[in-house]
Amino acid sequence: MAAAGALRRSFVLTLALSLLCLHAAESRTVVPNLCHLPRRARPRNNCNIQCLIYDPVCGVNGVTYGCGCPEANCHAVRVVKLGAC
Repeated sequence: MAAAGALRRSFVLTLALSLLCLHAAESRTVVPNLCHLPRRARPRNNCNIQCLIYDPVCGVNGVTYGCGCPEANCHAVRVVKLGAC
């Protein structure tokens, strides 16, 4: 009987830890990139983007990129909002 009680407590503890881990995983928010940054993108030293139209986007770093997605992608920054920050 003692073994059955220990097994039941072990099962309940495992279940509780599993639910806690599941809740922690769901609470993490993944910020989507609205400009589809290429995988393994690295910032370039010279982002000489010439744009004719002001098309701002807001990067995950809180910086507004006036030339839009091409400028944000050149700096390897994910875009979280279309428009200025």
